[in-house]
Amino acid sequence: MSKLAIYVGSTVFMAIAGVLLALLGLDLLFAFLAEMDALSPTYHLHDALIQVVLHVPSNVYEMIPVACLIGVLIGLGLLANNSELTVMRAAGLSPLRIVFYTLLPALTFALLCLLLAQWVVPYSERTAQVRKLQVMGSVEDIQGYWHREGDNFVHVGAVQSHDILRGVDFYAYSQQGLLQQTGSARTAVFAGDHWQLQDWHYSLINASSQVQAGQVSSLRWDTALTPDFLKVATLDPEYQSLSGLYAYATYLAHEGLDAGPYYLEFWKKVMQPLATLVMVLLAASILFGPLRSVTMGLRLVTGVFLGLGFRYGQDFFGFASLIYHFSPFWGAAFPALLALLAGLSAMVRVR
Repeated sequence: MSKLAIYVGSTVFMAIAGVLLALLGLDLLFAFLAEMDALSPTYHLHDALIQVVLHVPSNVYEMIPVACLIGVLIGLGLLANNSELTVMRAAGLSPLRIVFYTLLPALTFALLCLLLAQWVVPYSERTAQVRKLQVMGSVEDIQGYWHREGDNFVHVGAVQSHDILRGVDFYAYSQQGLLQQTGSARTAVFAGDHWQLQDWHYSLINASSQVQAGQVSSLRWDTALTPDFLKVATLDPEYQSLSGLYAYATYLAHEGLDAGPYYLEFWKKVMQPLATLVMVLLAASILFGPLRSVTMGLRLVTGVFLGLGFRYGQDFFGFASLIYHFSPFWGAAFPALLALLAGLSAMVRVR
């Protein structure tokens, strides 16, 4: 790699890192002030601080595309203000080559997006959720969870530590929609490849509506509902891992349930690195054009508006895909494709 590539790349990298730290600092301040409202005799100041720190990975993940956009505008803007871009162009360096140099540091942050989305964010958000519940006196992770498998419906009263279910109620229906069996268990404990129901009470209902009741102390329950699925169910889709989202969405689709929000979030996470690089291309292309000789303040304002526009576009097309039932892939990809076309068209007009 040439010294010029290293110089341009390092300038842009430091600008992106600086913007990311500035945005993160502001977010941490406001998040900490928001947590202060939750203080109680059991939820203390240091607990609020730990909660804020645990949310840092998800905040960084969400800020990376906008930080890359503004960072490129600042980094290349500094080079333009010092006439360094002009010297590079005069030396025969094409705008496409300069843009390529800016994409290299942005690629680092794009890969960081994937790392955070798959491994760090789900763990930190889950830890934050469980810890806050425990500190505030709750031993249950979630309450009132419904699960469906074919014609069988299960209601879980409470989930404790993922591998213990409390108050499990079963309802089995025939293909004609007639109730055939009900049952309830005091607890269900995960035993590696199945759940073990404790204190099982059941009622069998025949075609004549006659009921036969019974009970057993313990019963094996084989189901697709695993602790891993429960981890997915207890987190919002935006905080779940790529693999967890895809597995849970596939399961919901197989059971005939609405998997749209999970598929949409899956594709948004897959598209996040691409969207980051596209935003860098867009920022670099407009800097060579309409923002070539403006002030740094105007570049910052432009970057903020472009970032907000892209985020709102993602939300708009994402919700549209859920409402009008077209592929969530296009709902996640369309904003990135629009930004890509805008960036390429701006690069074509660069002289």
